[in-house]
Amino acid sequence: MLEFNIGAVSTANPDELYDLIIIGGGPAGLTAGLYAARYKRKTLMIEKKIVTGGQLTATEWVENYPGFPQPVLGARLAADMEAQAKLFGLQIVNDTVTEVELEEKIKKVHTPYAVWRAKAVLIATGTSARTLGVPGETEYYGKGVSYCATCDGPFYPDKTLAVVGGGNSAFEESLFLAKYASRIYLLHRSDQFRADKILIDRVVANSRIVLMPFYQVASIEFKESDAKHLLITDVRTNEVSRLTVDGLFIFIGNIPNTAVFEGKVEMDKGFVLADHTHQTSVNGVWAAGDVQVKALRQVATAVGDGANAAYWIDKYLEEWD
Repeated sequence: MLEFNIGAVSTANPDELYDLIIIGGGPAGLTAGLYAARYKRKTLMIEKKIVTGGQLTATEWVENYPGFPQPVLGARLAADMEAQAKLFGLQIVNDTVTEVELEEKIKKVHTPYAVWRAKAVLIATGTSARTLGVPGETEYYGKGVSYCATCDGPFYPDKTLAVVGGGNSAFEESLFLAKYASRIYLLHRSDQFRADKILIDRVVANSRIVLMPFYQVASIEFKESDAKHLLITDVRTNEVSRLTVDGLFIFIGNIPNTAVFEGKVEMDKGFVLADHTHQTSVNGVWAAGDVQVKALRQVATAVGDGANAAYWIDKYLEEWD
């Protein structure tokens, strides 16, 4: 018979020594938390956002996750992952990690309100949206500039939008935005799109989306007193022109959330290096999901990473004492 912790009151306590602290609450962290808790390991997850799920919470539909013949809501999948992990006893604290001490046998994880201790640590902090770095981007963030279609798309009914990017995210989110906006200009600096062929076909077939290869944004000019527009550059001729839009959505990749781990574990371009067991260069510290060096960053691969890391962490803990 399965033994669940249903109804058990479980409050995280900084005075306790945890078997495992998971930093980050995306699919990798939640899966690791589920497996570790099922191994009967005292496991704490520290997630800086109010809700867990990572980028899943900003994804409307997930249609390539095994076991779902129909697309599943990203937020729903994330909520179910959390509920399942908590069912087995995973403890979750919503706080921001400000410092880590990983060299000693007992690891310490600092937040503004406590210092948490554990025998092992799993880094599962994921990535954040990459910015264009052009004039006006920071100034108008949240005022016409967005990195989340599901968050801000509904604010643009029958409006004109620009989307920047050439990968799956840009194409998926353009299709989502097309449910609201009357016109979407999809800009990419070349005509070689990295998106899956099925997504490219869907975008091409959508009458509301206009592909604009060989264009990139030079600046964002969204002054309230003027008609909002972008200055865009034709990379073939360097000619600058004006594109009038009501909003801009940027999907040009992600950067790893690893600032707190700089100098603590080995990295490559900000991504954490880990071996086949997902252990980092520091004994007792693992990494899983998008935060680590890897070729494919998907929900399915993050879940696999989390399960695999938890397995090896459990083996490590068996020999810890």
